[in-house]
Amino acid sequence: MIILALFVLIYFAVGLSFKKVIDWFIEENAEGFSFFVDSGLPIFDFVDIWQNLAYITFLFKYILAFVVIISICLEYSNKTIRQNFIDGLSRTEFLFSKVGLIVFLTLLSGILLTILGLILGMLYSPVTSFPFVITNMEFVLAHMLEVFGFLSFALFVATLIRRTGFSIVLFVFYATSIEPIATGIMKYQYELPVWYFPITSFGNLVRLPFEKYIFREVQDYVALQDVLVASGWTAIFLYLTYLLIKKRDV
Repeated sequence: MIILALFVLIYFAVGLSFKKVIDWFIEENAEGFSFFVDSGLPIFDFVDIWQNLAYITFLFKYILAFVVIISICLEYSNKTIRQNFIDGLSRTEFLFSKVGLIVFLTLLSGILLTILGLILGMLYSPVTSFPFVITNMEFVLAHMLEVFGFLSFALFVATLIRRTGFSIVLFVFYATSIEPIATGIMKYQYELPVWYFPITSFGNLVRLPFEKYIFREVQDYVALQDVLVASGWTAIFLYLTYLLIKKRDV
């Protein structure tokens, strides 16, 4: 609970201060951003705010992943998982309890994103009428699917390794180094598609939106292919976790 309380506090602290950081950056680099000096960078304007915030807050999913990993690994290290099975809890019920934790954390992330978006939009957006407020809110749902899939991967890694430190290191190393390096080589050196990799597929749900402010084309919608691929990986990770829990001795 302490970790979640700190998560909520940091989430709003960073989110509410981000506008000030952007304005300061523009002022310090006035020559390169002369167009936005007077008006400011409109990243918190309705209707852009939902995609922008969904992309900006992606780092917070690592905190939630650590919560999932710690929860699972403590079950193994403290032998509480064995006691639960002795007391009559089935392995399927145990998995459902952990999926329930992931659902709770996903809903929490979606709710916080919505609240933060409404606060920042009402403060900084020049238009606040209802049709503009709800336009592009599908990015909140895409963000929630991204978080749910990411946490499902964390659940799988923790169940596979069963040691907190090793699980966190492997999880972070794969998500931030192994897959990005592998996909980067495939994409830029060999010109191969990389959309089917798990972490890439989760990230593709909400694409980088900020290049539109320097007049470059961006994907400003949630693509069905990205939803299907991310959902597929989520199902795979949950099924593999189920197999590990079912087959392994505890």
